Amino acid sequence: MDTSSGSSSNSSTSTTSTVPVPPSDNEYDPFGGSSPLTSIESRSTDFEPTSASGEEASPGPIPLPGVVVPSSIVMDAQEQEAARLVGSHLVRNVPSIINAALPRNPDKRETAARLSAIIAELLEELLNIPEAEAEAAIRRALDAIRELVPQETRDANANLSPLNAISGCFAEFEAWLDGTWTQLGGRQVSDIKLEARLYRLFPKFVMFIAHCINAYFYYNGTIRALTNERQCRIVVPFGKTDTKPTDSDNRGRVDIGLKLVKPKMPFVRPQTITNAAMFAIAEAKAYAIDHVLAFNQLFRYSRPLYERQPDRRFLWGLTVCGEDTYVCLFMPSKAYATSAMNVQTPEGCRALINFFVGWSLCEWDRCGYDPSMVLRSIVPRLRRNPIPMAGPSTSETASGSQQPVRHMQDKLTYYEIQVHNYDPESQEHTTRQYFANLPMVNADRLFSRHTRCFSGSFTDPSLRCGYDGRVIATSLLKTGWPESNMDIAADTRDECHMLRKITRILGSDADLNGRYPTLVCGGRARIDSGDGVMVDDSVQSILAEVDTEVTVHRVHKRLVIEPLGEPLNTVRSVRELIMVLYDVMSAYSAISGRCQILHRDISTNNIIVCRNANGSAHGTLIDFDFALDIEWERESPTRYARTGTLPFMSVNNLEQNENVRTQLDDWESLLSLVCYLGTFGINNEPEHKHTVDTNAHIYGWREGNKVVFSTLPMVDPFRARVGAADIISADLLTVLREYADEASNPV
Repeated sequence: MDTSSGSSSNSSTSTTSTVPVPPSDNEYDPFGGSSPLTSIESRSTDFEPTSASGEEASPGPIPLPGVVVPSSIVMDAQEQEAARLVGSHLVRNVPSIINAALPRNPDKRETAARLSAIIAELLEELLNIPEAEAEAAIRRALDAIRELVPQETRDANANLSPLNAISGCFAEFEAWLDGTWTQLGGRQVSDIKLEARLYRLFPKFVMFIAHCINAYFYYNGTIRALTNERQCRIVVPFGKTDTKPTDSDNRGRVDIGLKLVKPKMPFVRPQTITNAAMFAIAEAKAYAIDHVLAFNQLFRYSRPLYERQPDRRFLWGLTVCGEDTYVCLFMPSKAYATSAMNVQTPEGCRALINFFVGWSLCEWDRCGYDPSMVLRSIVPRLRRNPIPMAGPSTSETASGSQQPVRHMQDKLTYYEIQVHNYDPESQEHTTRQYFANLPMVNADRLFSRHTRCFSGSFTDPSLRCGYDGRVIATSLLKTGWPESNMDIAADTRDECHMLRKITRILGSDADLNGRYPTLVCGGRARIDSGDGVMVDDSVQSILAEVDTEVTVHRVHKRLVIEPLGEPLNTVRSVRELIMVLYDVMSAYSAISGRCQILHRDISTNNIIVCRNANGSAHGTLIDFDFALDIEWERESPTRYARTGTLPFMSVNNLEQNENVRTQLDDWESLLSLVCYLGTFGINNEPEHKHTVDTNAHIYGWREGNKVVFSTLPMVDPFRARVGAADIISADLLTVLREYADEASNPV
């Protein structure tokens, strides 16, 4: 049931502290590029970018500074965006996605098939026998499940504890399978109550399957040896349904949330629903004809799972529309859904059971999680600089006044991440262990590069960490799913290649040291293919057994880069801003001239401020995700592609014309950036005394001059360009003059 009326986007964050901005995951970003170290305060909005290729458009209007967008408008925009994505990104009738949920191991896959068959046959039998014979049927099924366990690992002391749990669940959802659930006391149930009944019936169906799978683990003796859900697990529903996740930023209510838990006897349903803990979302509708509306809600509410789960590679989701159920697989570029599985038919019921059994027995990465990332929480042995943290206690000073007593942070929570490094010369893959703080930037979109950024180092924090309970960060880990060539030698758009080339050519130039990012290590993430052979973690490898055409090739990549820096809005004066921009311009001049590389996404979010030990600052141009090596792609169609961030796009990109993109387009972006900062200030709040009328034409600049262009007689591009400059010149010069006066006459 969708009665949400929240006040912000699913992708937004409600905190007022400094939080890094999610990188641009599309061909261009109207709100600020892709810096891993940029404050959300420097953004005009938390809404998502629009993609030139139609990947994912903005789910809301662009608010002006100081203008609050009504929550009803935001939520309506989100609903419209979800409907658009369902129409453009959902591939239907792909039943073979079940293969992506089954174990790779042949023996485990055979066990999963037999276990699914036992559960499906038990359900069919229970529907067709008297209630008095149900216990005997369940006992026979449990005996069959016990026989699935190899003799050498079978627990001889296990009894029939699952019996009562299984029989109790069946009685509560039987009406859903036999078709009587739409009637209550001989009367037809209303539409609203029908949907509400599904909130109870479907979770009980899931619990029935969970108890049967739990019996298999119980007889296997696995429970006592199990350490976490990575080895084996069961899918259970949250106790609360039609409720708002406690870590959600809006009022949207999830119909049914599913979670992965460790098998144990007995087990209970978790109650509090959170996006961080959800494995999948199930959206319910009363009738089969409402499946499109159910998909709309599933798309809308699945987005925050990426944001709250830094180790999530892809998502699963379900829709329950009357008796028809669909399973949906969300990949970075497309979503794939099964055909309708009607639970009132033996075939449909078994098809749905296959997914739950597969998710329980498959490898951890098949559930959509990253097996090379582990979240740890420890008490560190040694801290750098034993300066305690502020605490709530107080103590008396000599004067008798109360002063806060400062306490040490006891626990350190961090990620241990495997970084696979590829050496293009030796063509060898090596692995290094990286220790990262909680993510500074998280993915929050369904269809994108899913870029995430972590600060950290290669030093084990269990031996030494910061006094603030954080890993002592010396570098940045950037992970994402960019479009790539499947052949690593022909991957001309690889950011690792760009950074290696820049360092090779400019590394000896001391004047440019620190003005561009350097690659410490990085390459394509690797994953076990099931037979001990490591392969690239890519969309193609995930969908290898799915009968569908993959049109967008994406590969999971990780890069460790230096230096670390601060957002551009942390400059302390106009003079310092000018110095930072000069550094960036000098770096780009060398990169484009000597390295023959175009950046193609220069924006405020792709410039960071690095401070030296004496407090002085220099600028660094970062994020070469969209960079293009002219030597490799001199005649490539990408030379004509539209990229960049709307307020800083060149006219060529704004017009989407057929002119070849050159260094001039990047220089135009740099000059636009300078003028933009002089007009709107550094934090989207004018820091000068001049107040710009919010109705002025210049505010069209924030949308890439779209508003400005729409007011002009489009006789030809050149005249339109000149006209746009005339319109904004008066406001712009007034603002810049005040900045110059303030800089020359400091208070």
